[in-house]
Amino acid sequence: MSSSRHYHKLLKASALSVLAALLFTAPYGCSKGEQAQQPQEAAPAGQAQADPGKEHFEKGVQHSLKGELDQAIKEYETVLTLNPQSAEAYNNLGFAYYDKGDFDRAVESQKKAIEINPNLANGYYGLALALEKKGDKKGAIENWKQFSNLAQPHSKWWTKAQERIQELEGKTTQAKAKK
Repeated sequence: MSSSRHYHKLLKASALSVLAALLFTAPYGCSKGEQAQQPQEAAPAGQAQADPGKEHFEKGVQHSLKGELDQAIKEYETVLTLNPQSAEAYNNLGFAYYDKGDFDRAVESQKKAIEINPNLANGYYGLALALEKKGDKKGAIENWKQFSNLAQPHSKWWTKAQERIQELEGKTTQAKAKK
């Protein structure tokens, strides 16, 4: 397998992995910091607080993980009709469009996610991936750098971003040429 085809398979697997990680690392509808700062309202006696968007969000994640992208997209769009300010839903919608090969919509969804929550690292990750696919090298580098600023330094995903920045800036090919 050529290194280019291997890289593209790795990117697709990375997009799905980031999507799965989002479900477990970021609570639905807000970032960890926002959740900690917002007081929880008590539900009226005898009533549980229900968020219909959360169920659709979780269904979307399950469909995405199974590669059922059209169903995932429908679920994320349903979330957004119920909660139009869900950066995480836009982010996951962007990854679903990316995995489907619709890079224009992937970019649009990731930009909306970042507009809602400028500290959503996964939004920059998804936007960088989609911009690379569209051939926007400068935009991809900018978003890989933004992701790196928000991500845990030296984590798997931070390291991946550093590798992409190096490759897009031509530093890895220059270093290999000098050897």
